Amino acid sequence: MTRAAAVAAIAATLPAFVPAGAAAHAFAQRYDLPLPLWHYLAGAGAAVALSFAAIAATGRGRPPRARVAILRIGVSQARLLACGMRGFGVLAFALLLAAGIFGRRGDWDSNLLPVAVWIWWWVGLSFLCLVAGDLWRLLDPWRTLAQVARLTAWRADLAPAAGNCWPAVALFFAFSWAELVWPANADPQRLAALILAYSVSAWIGMAVIGPVRWRRCCDPFARFFAMLAECAPLTMRRVRGGWVLLLRWPGAGLVSRRPPSPSQAAFVVLALATVGFDGIAETGAWEAVTGRMLAALYASGFIHAFGYGAAGTLVKTTGLALAPVALFAAFALACAATGRIGDEATGRVARRFVLSLVPIAAGYHLAHYLAYLLIQGQAGLPLLADPLGLGWDLFGIRGREIDIEIIDMRTVWLFAVATIVAGHAVGVALADAAARRAYGVRATRSQLPMAALMVAYTMLSLWILSQPIVNV
Repeated sequence: MTRAAAVAAIAATLPAFVPAGAAAHAFAQRYDLPLPLWHYLAGAGAAVALSFAAIAATGRGRPPRARVAILRIGVSQARLLACGMRGFGVLAFALLLAAGIFGRRGDWDSNLLPVAVWIWWWVGLSFLCLVAGDLWRLLDPWRTLAQVARLTAWRADLAPAAGNCWPAVALFFAFSWAELVWPANADPQRLAALILAYSVSAWIGMAVIGPVRWRRCCDPFARFFAMLAECAPLTMRRVRGGWVLLLRWPGAGLVSRRPPSPSQAAFVVLALATVGFDGIAETGAWEAVTGRMLAALYASGFIHAFGYGAAGTLVKTTGLALAPVALFAAFALACAATGRIGDEATGRVARRFVLSLVPIAAGYHLAHYLAYLLIQGQAGLPLLADPLGLGWDLFGIRGREIDIEIIDMRTVWLFAVATIVAGHAVGVALADAAARRAYGVRATRSQLPMAALMVAYTMLSLWILSQPIVNV
Protein backbone atom coordinates (compact mmCIF):
# COMPACT_ATOMS: atom_id res chain seq x y z
CA MET A 1 0.00 0.00 0.00
CA THR A 2 1.36 3.42 -0.97
CA ARG A 3 1.60 6.24 1.53
CA ALA A 4 -1.26 8.11 -0.19
CA ALA A 5 -3.46 5.01 -0.07
CA ALA A 6 -2.63 4.51 3.60
CA VAL A 7 -3.59 8.07 4.42
CA ALA A 8 -6.86 7.68 2.51
CA ALA A 9 -7.66 4.43 4.32
CA ILE A 10 -6.91 6.00 7.69
CA ALA A 11 -9.00 9.09 6.91
CA ALA A 12 -11.95 6.83 6.11
CA THR A 13 -11.78 5.34 9.60
CA LEU A 14 -11.70 8.66 11.47
CA PRO A 15 -15.36 8.50 12.61
CA ALA A 16 -14.55 5.31 14.52
CA PHE A 17 -12.06 7.25 16.67
CA VAL A 18 -14.63 9.76 17.89
CA PRO A 19 -16.17 8.88 21.28
CA ALA A 20 -19.89 8.13 21.10
CA GLY A 21 -20.76 10.99 23.44
CA ALA A 22 -18.81 13.52 21.45
CA ALA A 23 -20.84 12.75 18.34
CA ALA A 24 -23.73 14.57 19.97
CA HIS A 25 -21.97 17.87 19.30
CA ALA A 26 -22.76 17.69 15.61
CA PHE A 27 -25.41 20.08 14.24
CA ALA A 28 -28.03 19.20 11.67
CA GLN A 29 -27.97 22.64 10.05
CA ARG A 30 -25.68 25.59 9.53
CA TYR A 31 -26.16 29.33 9.36
CA ASP A 32 -25.32 31.28 6.20
CA LEU A 33 -23.57 34.43 7.38
CA PRO A 34 -24.82 37.66 5.78
CA LEU A 35 -21.24 38.98 5.95
CA PRO A 36 -17.86 37.29 5.51
CA LEU A 37 -16.62 35.53 8.64
CA TRP A 38 -13.60 37.79 8.94
CA HIS A 39 -15.93 40.76 9.47
CA TYR A 40 -17.27 39.11 12.63
CA LEU A 41 -13.81 38.14 13.83
CA ALA A 42 -12.46 41.64 13.27
CA GLY A 43 -15.53 43.21 14.85
CA ALA A 44 -15.27 41.01 17.94
CA GLY A 45 -11.58 41.79 18.32
CA ALA A 46 -12.27 45.49 17.88
CA ALA A 47 -15.02 45.38 20.51
CA VAL A 48 -12.60 43.91 23.07
CA ALA A 49 -9.91 46.42 22.09
CA LEU A 50 -12.35 49.30 22.47
CA SER A 51 -13.44 48.00 25.87
CA PHE A 52 -9.79 48.09 26.94
CA ALA A 53 -9.41 51.63 25.62
CA ALA A 54 -12.57 52.79 27.39
CA ILE A 55 -11.51 51.19 30.67
CA ALA A 56 -8.02 52.64 30.41
CA ALA A 57 -9.40 56.11 29.67
CA THR A 58 -11.91 56.16 32.50
CA GLY A 59 -9.98 54.10 35.03
CA ARG A 60 -13.16 52.16 35.85
CA GLY A 61 -12.17 48.65 35.03
CA ARG A 62 -13.03 47.23 38.41
CA PRO A 63 -16.60 45.89 38.55
CA PRO A 64 -18.59 47.88 41.12
CA ARG A 65 -19.00 46.32 44.54
CA ALA A 66 -22.61 47.44 44.72
CA ARG A 67 -25.04 44.65 45.49
CA VAL A 68 -28.81 44.85 45.43
CA ALA A 69 -30.80 42.62 47.78
CA ILE A 70 -33.67 41.05 45.87
CA LEU A 71 -34.84 38.31 48.24
CA ARG A 72 -34.53 37.55 51.93
CA ILE A 73 -34.74 33.96 53.19
CA GLY A 74 -35.25 33.09 56.83
CA VAL A 75 -33.19 30.50 58.67
CA SER A 76 -35.91 27.85 58.65
CA GLN A 77 -36.67 28.44 54.98
CA ALA A 78 -32.98 28.26 54.10
CA ARG A 79 -32.59 24.98 55.98
CA LEU A 80 -35.64 23.51 54.27
CA LEU A 81 -34.36 24.58 50.85
CA ALA A 82 -30.88 23.19 51.56
CA CYS A 83 -32.27 19.87 52.79
CA GLY A 84 -34.48 19.60 49.73
CA MET A 85 -31.57 20.22 47.34
CA ARG A 86 -29.30 17.80 49.17
CA GLY A 87 -31.99 15.14 49.16
CA PHE A 88 -32.60 15.69 45.46
CA GLY A 89 -28.87 15.35 44.75
CA VAL A 90 -28.64 12.02 46.57
CA LEU A 91 -31.80 10.62 44.97
CA ALA A 92 -30.67 11.69 41.50
CA PHE A 93 -27.26 10.11 42.14
CA ALA A 94 -28.87 6.79 43.14
CA LEU A 95 -31.31 6.83 40.21
CA LEU A 96 -28.58 7.52 37.65
CA LEU A 97 -26.34 4.78 39.00
CA ALA A 98 -29.26 2.34 38.87
CA ALA A 99 -30.00 3.41 35.29
CA GLY A 100 -26.38 2.92 34.31
CA ILE A 101 -26.12 -0.53 35.87
CA PHE A 102 -29.55 -1.99 35.10
CA GLY A 103 -30.82 0.13 32.19
CA ARG A 104 -30.50 -0.35 28.44
CA ARG A 105 -27.22 -0.44 26.57
CA GLY A 106 -26.72 0.91 23.08
CA ASP A 107 -26.12 4.34 21.58
CA TRP A 108 -25.29 7.32 23.79
CA ASP A 109 -28.98 8.31 23.97
CA SER A 110 -30.28 4.83 24.90
CA ASN A 111 -29.60 5.20 28.62
CA LEU A 112 -30.30 8.04 31.03
CA LEU A 113 -26.87 8.00 32.70
CA PRO A 114 -24.67 9.28 29.81
CA VAL A 115 -27.19 11.96 28.85
CA ALA A 116 -27.62 13.12 32.45
CA VAL A 117 -23.88 13.17 33.19
CA TRP A 118 -22.48 14.73 30.04
CA ILE A 119 -25.35 17.09 29.15
CA TRP A 120 -27.66 17.82 32.09
CA TRP A 121 -25.05 17.78 34.85
CA TRP A 122 -21.80 18.91 33.28
CA VAL A 123 -23.29 21.42 30.83
CA GLY A 124 -26.66 22.29 32.32
CA LEU A 125 -25.45 22.75 35.88
CA SER A 126 -22.57 24.88 34.61
CA PHE A 127 -25.10 27.22 32.99
CA LEU A 128 -27.07 27.43 36.24
CA CYS A 129 -23.94 28.13 38.31
CA LEU A 130 -23.01 30.94 35.91
CA VAL A 131 -26.35 32.57 36.73
CA ALA A 132 -27.35 31.55 40.25
CA GLY A 133 -24.07 30.79 42.01
CA ASP A 134 -22.62 27.60 43.44
CA LEU A 135 -25.64 25.29 43.39
CA TRP A 136 -23.38 22.24 43.28
CA ARG A 137 -22.34 22.87 46.86
CA LEU A 138 -25.84 21.83 47.94
CA LEU A 139 -26.51 19.23 45.24
CA ASP A 140 -23.19 17.39 45.67
CA PRO A 141 -24.18 13.82 46.74
CA TRP A 142 -20.65 12.90 47.81
CA ARG A 143 -20.54 15.80 50.25
CA THR A 144 -24.06 15.09 51.55
CA LEU A 145 -23.43 11.39 52.13
CA ALA A 146 -20.11 12.18 53.81
CA GLN A 147 -21.98 14.50 56.19
CA VAL A 148 -24.60 11.83 56.88
CA ALA A 149 -21.83 9.32 57.61
CA ARG A 150 -20.07 11.97 59.71
CA LEU A 151 -16.74 11.43 58.02
CA THR A 152 -13.94 13.31 59.76
CA ALA A 153 -10.23 13.79 59.25
CA TRP A 154 -8.58 10.55 60.35
CA ARG A 155 -5.09 11.65 59.26
CA ALA A 156 -5.29 15.42 58.90
CA ASP A 157 -1.49 15.53 58.71
CA LEU A 158 -1.71 13.91 55.26
CA ALA A 159 -3.85 16.74 53.86
CA PRO A 160 -2.29 19.02 51.25
CA ALA A 161 -1.34 22.48 52.45
CA ALA A 162 -3.90 25.26 52.11
CA GLY A 163 -3.89 26.52 48.53
CA ASN A 164 -2.42 23.29 47.17
CA CYS A 165 -4.97 21.88 44.75
CA TRP A 166 -2.68 19.86 42.48
CA PRO A 167 -4.77 16.71 43.19
CA ALA A 168 -7.83 18.56 41.84
CA VAL A 169 -5.84 19.60 38.76
CA ALA A 170 -4.88 15.98 38.06
CA LEU A 171 -8.41 14.70 38.62
CA PHE A 172 -9.89 17.44 36.41
CA PHE A 173 -7.57 16.43 33.57
CA ALA A 174 -8.59 12.78 34.07
CA PHE A 175 -12.26 13.79 33.96
CA SER A 176 -11.68 15.87 30.81
CA TRP A 177 -10.01 12.87 29.21
CA ALA A 178 -13.03 10.73 30.06
CA GLU A 179 -15.36 13.35 28.59
CA LEU A 180 -13.46 14.18 25.40
CA VAL A 181 -11.29 11.17 24.60
CA TRP A 182 -12.43 7.97 26.31
CA PRO A 183 -14.13 5.87 23.59
CA ALA A 184 -16.43 4.16 26.13
CA ASN A 185 -17.71 7.34 27.78
CA ALA A 186 -21.24 6.66 26.52
CA ASP A 187 -21.32 3.04 27.71
CA PRO A 188 -23.67 3.23 30.72
CA GLN A 189 -22.20 0.31 32.66
CA ARG A 190 -18.61 1.45 32.24
CA LEU A 191 -19.56 5.01 33.09
CA ALA A 192 -21.39 3.78 36.20
CA ALA A 193 -18.32 1.77 37.22
CA LEU A 194 -16.14 4.87 36.81
CA ILE A 195 -18.53 6.93 38.94
CA LEU A 196 -18.56 4.26 41.64
CA ALA A 197 -14.76 4.11 41.62
CA TYR A 198 -14.52 7.88 42.01
CA SER A 199 -17.19 7.84 44.73
CA VAL A 200 -15.28 5.31 46.83
CA SER A 201 -12.04 7.25 46.32
CA ALA A 202 -13.73 10.51 47.31
CA TRP A 203 -15.23 9.09 50.48
CA ILE A 204 -11.95 7.48 51.46
CA GLY A 205 -10.23 10.81 50.88
CA MET A 206 -12.82 12.63 52.97
CA ALA A 207 -12.38 10.11 55.77
CA VAL A 208 -8.58 10.54 55.69
CA ILE A 209 -8.13 14.31 55.32
CA GLY A 210 -11.65 15.58 56.07
CA PRO A 211 -14.51 16.68 53.78
CA VAL A 212 -13.58 20.38 53.91
CA ARG A 213 -9.94 19.88 52.90
CA TRP A 214 -10.95 17.31 50.27
CA ARG A 215 -13.27 19.78 48.58
CA ARG A 216 -10.71 22.57 48.68
CA CYS A 217 -7.68 20.60 47.51
CA CYS A 218 -8.82 17.42 45.74
CA ASP A 219 -12.38 17.75 44.42
CA PRO A 220 -12.24 18.94 40.78
CA PHE A 221 -15.99 19.44 40.50
CA ALA A 222 -16.29 21.55 43.65
CA ARG A 223 -13.49 23.78 42.36
CA PHE A 224 -14.89 24.05 38.83
CA PHE A 225 -18.47 24.94 39.76
CA ALA A 226 -17.29 27.32 42.50
CA MET A 227 -15.02 29.02 39.95
CA LEU A 228 -17.93 29.56 37.55
CA ALA A 229 -20.10 30.79 40.41
CA GLU A 230 -17.70 33.70 40.97
CA CYS A 231 -18.91 35.08 37.63
CA ALA A 232 -22.60 34.77 38.51
CA PRO A 233 -24.74 37.91 38.85
CA LEU A 234 -26.60 36.25 41.75
CA THR A 235 -25.03 35.29 45.06
CA MET A 236 -26.15 34.40 48.56
CA ARG A 237 -24.92 36.18 51.67
CA ARG A 238 -25.54 35.16 55.24
CA VAL A 239 -27.00 37.89 57.42
CA ARG A 240 -28.50 38.05 60.86
CA GLY A 241 -31.72 36.08 60.85
CA GLY A 242 -31.17 34.23 57.56
CA TRP A 243 -29.80 34.70 54.07
CA VAL A 244 -30.11 37.38 51.40
CA LEU A 245 -30.07 36.80 47.64
CA LEU A 246 -27.99 39.59 46.08
CA LEU A 247 -27.71 40.91 42.54
CA ARG A 248 -24.20 42.02 41.56
CA TRP A 249 -22.13 42.77 38.48
CA PRO A 250 -20.95 39.64 36.61
CA GLY A 251 -17.39 38.78 37.61
CA ALA A 252 -17.52 40.85 40.79
CA GLY A 253 -16.79 37.73 42.84
CA LEU A 254 -13.32 37.55 41.30
CA VAL A 255 -12.23 41.05 42.26
CA SER A 256 -11.52 40.87 45.98
CA ARG A 257 -9.67 37.58 45.89
CA ARG A 258 -5.94 37.43 46.58
CA PRO A 259 -3.63 36.08 43.86
CA PRO A 260 -4.23 32.33 43.66
CA SER A 261 -1.57 29.72 44.32
CA PRO A 262 0.32 28.15 41.39
CA SER A 263 -1.92 25.07 41.51
CA GLN A 264 -5.08 27.20 41.58
CA ALA A 265 -3.79 29.17 38.61
CA ALA A 266 -3.05 25.92 36.78
CA PHE A 267 -6.62 24.79 37.38
CA VAL A 268 -8.01 27.93 35.72
CA VAL A 269 -5.76 27.48 32.67
CA LEU A 270 -6.67 23.81 32.41
CA ALA A 271 -10.40 24.52 32.63
CA LEU A 272 -10.20 27.05 29.78
CA ALA A 273 -7.91 24.87 27.67
CA THR A 274 -10.02 21.71 27.86
CA VAL A 275 -13.25 23.33 26.73
CA GLY A 276 -11.23 25.09 24.03
CA PHE A 277 -9.86 21.76 22.83
CA ASP A 278 -13.40 20.39 22.65
CA GLY A 279 -14.12 23.11 20.12
CA ILE A 280 -10.85 22.62 18.23
CA ALA A 281 -11.62 18.91 17.86
CA GLU A 282 -14.66 19.82 15.73
CA THR A 283 -12.71 21.83 13.16
CA GLY A 284 -11.38 20.77 9.79
CA ALA A 285 -7.92 21.91 10.86
CA TRP A 286 -7.89 19.33 13.65
CA GLU A 287 -9.06 16.62 11.25
CA ALA A 288 -6.11 17.44 9.01
CA VAL A 289 -3.69 17.25 11.94
CA THR A 290 -5.26 13.98 13.05
CA GLY A 291 -4.85 12.51 9.59
CA ARG A 292 -1.14 13.36 9.51
CA MET A 293 -0.55 11.96 12.98
CA LEU A 294 -2.38 8.75 12.15
CA ALA A 295 -0.38 8.40 8.97
CA ALA A 296 2.81 8.73 11.01
CA LEU A 297 1.57 6.10 13.49
CA TYR A 298 0.68 3.82 10.58
CA ALA A 299 4.11 4.20 9.05
CA SER A 300 5.78 3.52 12.40
CA GLY A 301 3.88 0.25 12.87
CA PHE A 302 1.90 1.47 15.91
CA ILE A 303 -1.45 0.85 14.26
CA HIS A 304 -0.43 -2.66 13.21
CA ALA A 305 0.52 -3.45 16.81
CA PHE A 306 -2.31 -1.77 18.72
CA GLY A 307 -5.07 -1.06 16.21
CA TYR A 308 -6.84 2.02 14.86
CA GLY A 309 -8.81 2.66 18.06
CA ALA A 310 -5.71 2.92 20.22
CA ALA A 311 -4.08 5.20 17.65
CA GLY A 312 -7.09 7.53 17.59
CA THR A 313 -7.17 7.65 21.38
CA LEU A 314 -3.44 8.43 21.49
CA VAL A 315 -3.80 11.25 18.99
CA LYS A 316 -6.66 12.89 20.84
CA THR A 317 -4.98 12.41 24.22
CA THR A 318 -1.91 14.16 22.84
CA GLY A 319 -4.03 17.06 21.65
CA LEU A 320 -5.80 17.33 25.00
CA ALA A 321 -2.46 17.34 26.85
CA LEU A 322 -0.93 19.97 24.55
CA ALA A 323 -3.92 22.35 24.73
CA PRO A 324 -3.18 23.68 28.26
CA VAL A 325 0.53 23.79 27.45
CA ALA A 326 -0.12 25.98 24.41
CA LEU A 327 -2.52 28.25 26.29
CA PHE A 328 -0.14 28.62 29.23
CA ALA A 329 2.74 29.42 26.86
CA ALA A 330 0.73 32.24 25.25
CA PHE A 331 -0.41 33.51 28.65
CA ALA A 332 3.14 33.32 30.03
CA LEU A 333 4.51 35.38 27.12
CA ALA A 334 1.97 38.12 27.82
CA CYS A 335 2.77 37.95 31.54
CA ALA A 336 6.51 38.15 30.83
CA ALA A 337 5.98 41.32 28.79
CA THR A 338 3.78 42.76 31.54
CA GLY A 339 6.41 41.81 34.13
CA ARG A 340 9.09 43.78 32.29
CA ILE A 341 6.90 46.88 32.39
CA GLY A 342 5.84 46.40 36.00
CA ASP A 343 9.22 45.10 37.19
CA GLU A 344 7.73 41.87 38.51
CA ALA A 345 8.54 38.18 38.05
CA THR A 346 6.56 36.35 35.36
CA GLY A 347 5.19 33.78 37.81
CA ARG A 348 3.86 36.47 40.12
CA VAL A 349 2.29 38.30 37.18
CA ALA A 350 0.62 35.11 35.98
CA ARG A 351 -0.90 34.48 39.41
CA ARG A 352 -2.04 38.09 39.61
CA PHE A 353 -3.88 38.04 36.27
CA VAL A 354 -4.98 34.44 35.84
CA LEU A 355 -8.42 35.11 37.33
CA SER A 356 -9.13 37.37 34.37
CA LEU A 357 -9.30 34.14 32.33
CA VAL A 358 -12.27 32.84 34.34
CA PRO A 359 -14.96 34.98 32.61
CA ILE A 360 -13.36 34.05 29.29
CA ALA A 361 -13.76 30.37 30.17
CA ALA A 362 -17.33 31.08 31.25
CA GLY A 363 -18.20 32.89 28.02
CA TYR A 364 -16.68 30.17 25.88
CA HIS A 365 -18.48 27.48 27.87
CA LEU A 366 -21.82 29.19 27.27
CA ALA A 367 -21.15 29.76 23.59
CA HIS A 368 -19.86 26.27 22.88
CA TYR A 369 -22.53 24.26 24.66
CA LEU A 370 -25.79 26.20 24.18
CA ALA A 371 -27.10 24.25 21.19
CA TYR A 372 -25.73 21.01 22.61
CA LEU A 373 -27.73 21.53 25.79
CA LEU A 374 -30.98 22.63 24.16
CA ILE A 375 -31.02 20.08 21.34
CA GLN A 376 -29.24 16.95 22.55
CA GLY A 377 -30.39 17.53 26.12
CA GLN A 378 -33.92 16.62 24.97
CA ALA A 379 -32.77 13.03 24.54
CA GLY A 380 -32.94 12.52 28.29
CA LEU A 381 -36.65 13.38 28.66
CA PRO A 382 -38.11 10.10 27.32
CA LEU A 383 -35.36 8.22 29.17
CA LEU A 384 -36.42 9.92 32.39
CA ALA A 385 -39.88 8.44 31.89
CA ASP A 386 -38.34 4.95 31.74
CA PRO A 387 -34.97 5.20 33.54
CA LEU A 388 -34.44 1.44 34.01
CA GLY A 389 -35.61 0.38 30.57
CA LEU A 390 -38.60 -1.58 31.92
CA GLY A 391 -41.16 -0.21 29.49
CA TRP A 392 -42.50 2.50 31.83
CA ASP A 393 -43.97 5.79 30.66
CA LEU A 394 -44.10 7.79 33.88
CA PHE A 395 -44.76 11.17 32.29
CA GLY A 396 -46.39 10.24 29.01
CA ILE A 397 -43.35 11.31 26.97
CA ARG A 398 -41.79 7.96 26.10
CA GLY A 399 -40.69 7.88 22.48
CA ARG A 400 -40.56 11.66 22.19
CA GLU A 401 -38.18 12.72 19.43
CA ILE A 402 -35.63 15.51 19.53
CA ASP A 403 -36.87 18.83 18.16
CA ILE A 404 -33.89 20.24 16.30
CA GLU A 405 -35.82 23.46 15.56
CA ILE A 406 -35.98 24.46 19.24
CA ILE A 407 -33.17 26.88 18.42
CA ASP A 408 -31.80 27.94 15.04
CA MET A 409 -28.15 28.30 14.15
CA ARG A 410 -28.50 32.06 13.63
CA THR A 411 -29.42 32.44 17.31
CA VAL A 412 -26.61 30.10 18.31
CA TRP A 413 -24.10 32.14 16.31
CA LEU A 414 -25.24 35.52 17.61
CA PHE A 415 -25.25 34.15 21.17
CA ALA A 416 -21.71 32.88 20.65
CA VAL A 417 -20.52 36.28 19.40
CA ALA A 418 -22.16 38.07 22.35
CA THR A 419 -20.88 35.72 25.06
CA ILE A 420 -17.35 35.51 23.69
CA VAL A 421 -17.03 39.30 23.48
CA ALA A 422 -18.69 39.83 26.87
CA GLY A 423 -16.46 37.25 28.56
CA HIS A 424 -13.31 38.84 27.19
CA ALA A 425 -14.53 42.34 28.04
CA VAL A 426 -15.08 41.30 31.67
CA GLY A 427 -11.66 39.67 31.60
CA VAL A 428 -10.11 42.92 30.38
CA ALA A 429 -11.84 44.79 33.21
CA LEU A 430 -10.57 42.35 35.85
CA ALA A 431 -7.05 42.48 34.45
CA ASP A 432 -7.13 46.29 34.50
CA ALA A 433 -8.33 46.29 38.11
CA ALA A 434 -5.48 43.95 39.10
CA ALA A 435 -2.95 46.11 37.23
CA ARG A 436 -4.11 49.32 38.92
CA ARG A 437 -3.74 47.74 42.34
CA ALA A 438 -0.25 46.51 41.51
CA TYR A 439 1.30 49.09 39.20
CA GLY A 440 -0.51 52.38 39.74
CA VAL A 441 0.35 54.87 37.01
CA ARG A 442 1.96 52.15 34.91
CA ALA A 443 -1.25 50.12 34.85
CA THR A 444 -2.41 51.07 31.35
CA ARG A 445 0.96 50.46 29.71
CA SER A 446 1.43 47.20 31.58
CA GLN A 447 -1.89 45.91 30.26
CA LEU A 448 -1.05 46.28 26.58
CA PRO A 449 0.40 42.73 26.26
CA MET A 450 -2.58 41.23 28.10
CA ALA A 451 -5.05 43.23 26.01
CA ALA A 452 -3.35 42.06 22.82
CA LEU A 453 -3.60 38.45 24.01
CA MET A 454 -7.30 38.82 24.77
CA VAL A 455 -8.05 40.41 21.40
CA ALA A 456 -6.24 37.58 19.63
CA TYR A 457 -7.91 34.94 21.76
CA THR A 458 -11.33 36.49 21.12
CA MET A 459 -10.86 36.16 17.39
CA LEU A 460 -9.45 32.63 17.68
CA SER A 461 -12.30 31.50 19.95
CA LEU A 462 -14.91 32.86 17.59
CA TRP A 463 -13.24 31.20 14.61
CA ILE A 464 -13.23 27.84 16.44
CA LEU A 465 -16.90 28.18 17.36
CA SER A 466 -17.83 29.14 13.81
CA GLN A 467 -16.59 25.93 12.22
CA PRO A 468 -19.51 23.61 13.10
CA ILE A 469 -22.13 26.40 13.14
CA VAL A 470 -21.83 28.55 10.02
CA ASN A 471 -21.09 28.11 6.35
CA VAL A 472 -17.75 29.79 5.69
